[in-house]
Amino acid sequence: MSENKQDEINHIDKADIDGQNDINQENKNIDTKIIDKENTEEEIIYQEDSDDWDNELIKPDDNFKQSFINTLMFLVLSTVMGIWIMQKSINAYYLQTYHQPSPLNLINHPLWQKGGNIGDGLYTLHDNIANNIDNMNKSMIDEFNDNYAYTPAYKAQMAEKARQEQLRQEQERQLKAQDLKENQAQNELEQSLTLNKSQKVFFAGDSMMQGIAPHMQKYLQGLGVDSINLSKQSTGLAYPKFFDWNSTIKNTLRSDSNIKVLIIMLGANDPWDIPDKQGKYLKFNSEEWIAEYQARMKDILDFAKERQVGVIWVTPPNMKKNKLNEKMVQLNDVMMNELARHNVKVIDARPIMGGCNNIYNDYLEKDGKNIKMRSTDGVHFSGDGQRILAKEVQSYLIIE
Repeated sequence: MSENKQDEINHIDKADIDGQNDINQENKNIDTKIIDKENTEEEIIYQEDSDDWDNELIKPDDNFKQSFINTLMFLVLSTVMGIWIMQKSINAYYLQTYHQPSPLNLINHPLWQKGGNIGDGLYTLHDNIANNIDNMNKSMIDEFNDNYAYTPAYKAQMAEKARQEQLRQEQERQLKAQDLKENQAQNELEQSLTLNKSQKVFFAGDSMMQGIAPHMQKYLQGLGVDSINLSKQSTGLAYPKFFDWNSTIKNTLRSDSNIKVLIIMLGANDPWDIPDKQGKYLKFNSEEWIAEYQARMKDILDFAKERQVGVIWVTPPNMKKNKLNEKMVQLNDVMMNELARHNVKVIDARPIMGGCNNIYNDYLEKDGKNIKMRSTDGVHFSGDGQRILAKEVQSYLIIE
């Protein structure tokens, strides 16, 4: 009994298992059908998409064609408009590059020329706008600086700086004008001391001139230039009744138009009281004395200028006696002040003769040697002194 029952149970379990397997197989078949259906649908969709893509590649869109045509027409029209408006610039560039007129110049139609006028107007408008913008920017910057950035102290500093700059510019202008004037005066002086072999040199002076004139005459003679030597000892400008140099010089210049240069050395006999035109004696180095002495110098210099005669004026050297030397220093100042008012060559004999700081010296130190320059009287020159001073004076003559 038990065995039969057990067999029934086993039979029932087997039937259940077989039934379950049948169910699973049916479900599997259903799933397979669903998957096959989905794959089929996807293949259909993919095939449709592929057909659409192939159609797009094979047949362009009409909208793309129209867009391309519109873009091309815009570019062509813009190019033509640019050439029409900028024709003058193109013509100028073509002419500068190829050195011949541009082909666009051949177009004379009024409508074409109108484009050039429009281009000019646009350029002008552009420049005006740019200038207005620049002016506006500058105005805004200036207003900001004036009202906000610049403090009163800074403004005062800037004003002072501007004043100093204006002063500097004025000084620079004056210096340039002075340099120009000096250069012009120097050129005129050199021209006045230039002479040819048909012209003459006139020597006027005292015993000191008697010492140096013969050396210069010899030098000039070697160059074929004639000279006149009227130097006379113990003379000067102080006592015209003894010897009147003013009259002598003027008469000589009048009588000989070939005189081109006048060389003067006077003053060694003049540091004394002198009579004026009324016979009143004027104290040496007083204001009246200075005015009278300078007037006599001026009379000679003005007449020489009138006759277009160049002048070399040699002032006296220092003297050995202290009292005489002091007066000679004062006289040199008087002479230098007057000579500075005239365009003449001034030669100060003091340093040439070995003097230093207005102190008399018998010797001149030159090239490591001491050269005796003065005679034993402490006034006149030694032979070497004469030659050295004469060489210095004649070096300013220009012989053509």
